[in-house]
Amino acid sequence: MQTTQPNQPRRFKKQQGFTLIELLIVVAIIGILAAVGVPQYGNYLDRAAASACQGELNNFRSAFTAANALDETVSDFGWNACEIGGTDQTTQALVENAFEGSFEGEATSLPIETGREGVTVTIGDNGSLTTSEG
Repeated sequence: MQTTQPNQPRRFKKQQGFTLIELLIVVAIIGILAAVGVPQYGNYLDRAAASACQGELNNFRSAFTAANALDETVSDFGWNACEIGGTDQTTQALVENAFEGSFEGEATSLPIETGREGVTVTIGDNGSLTTSEG
């Protein structure tokens, strides 16, 4: 005859994995984070490209001003952040003219492309630098 002991706790199987609803909740949370994070990362890259190009133009303006004071020219500046000097791109001579205050035609500013599509830095008529993202 077999006896049962009523005071002894029942032994349950340990949980073997995650339920489907738990996995769906985790996937939904990751999706929400990605939906917010990816556009913010793109905005960060646009601002970084514009800032790098502005810094490069400021460095060039300093070198150009110093070279003019010594009646020299700035050669092989090494443009990296701004797209200057390549095929179908703004030339260094145009940038020099813009910093001197003269533009081609009736223009009063010179837009400079960066490595990011739609992000430009503009040299204004007084040598000011402005950013256009979009």
